[in-house]
Amino acid sequence: MKVLKAAICLVLTALILITPCFPAATAPALAGADAPSAPAKKYAYVDLGCNAYLCGEPNESAALFLIPQTYCVEILGEQKEWYRVRYAEDNGIYRAVEGFCLKADLIECDAPLENLYLHMSVKVIYKTEKPPASLPELGDIELTAAYYGAYRIGKTDCSYVLCNDKFAYIPEAVTDYPLNTLPERPTIAPAKKGGTSAALIAAIVVTVAAAAAITVLYFTGKRPPKPTPPAQ
Repeated sequence: MKVLKAAICLVLTALILITPCFPAATAPALAGADAPSAPAKKYAYVDLGCNAYLCGEPNESAALFLIPQTYCVEILGEQKEWYRVRYAEDNGIYRAVEGFCLKADLIECDAPLENLYLHMSVKVIYKTEKPPASLPELGDIELTAAYYGAYRIGKTDCSYVLCNDKFAYIPEAVTDYPLNTLPERPTIAPAKKGGTSAALIAAIVVTVAAAAAITVLYFTGKRPPKPTPPAQ
């Protein structure tokens, strides 16, 4: 009897071990429940010391400007080795720009960086010609432009800017701008999916063995009733 009780305890212990190994059942969605929220936005950034061009088409020959290092693009979709992205937002002097970036040039981030996009204005100065004689002079015209990124044409460094609602290039590139603090890169390999854990296998083996032991003890423990002695 003591052996039988010990076997039952063993089965119960094995069941306790197995229970956490199975995923919890989820209740079905109720009719009229709130609709699922929109998927979270995905971002990727340009690592320090790396170059990532935003292109008008998924082709390197259609490059427009370099995304400033340590800043982000919003990932809108994928097309083979390219991300379809958006840089900047419609805010102040800036306008959002959509295009394509090579996946190999970007690093996806789990959470948006502190500053998604570089906001920096540059001065664009138009010099006017002096009028003849003593006529009044207009002087230089100074405008404020939104800086997007650098671009090199041959040996000339330029900047891609938005000025008076028009995108264009101006001489010289902006190289001195504040940098984001980048997240640490993960170094631990992700766990493999789809494998059966050793704990689950061991618990199942113990349960089967204990159940078999109970069955054997139950049947072997049954003894035939003693015959009734004949009446004297």
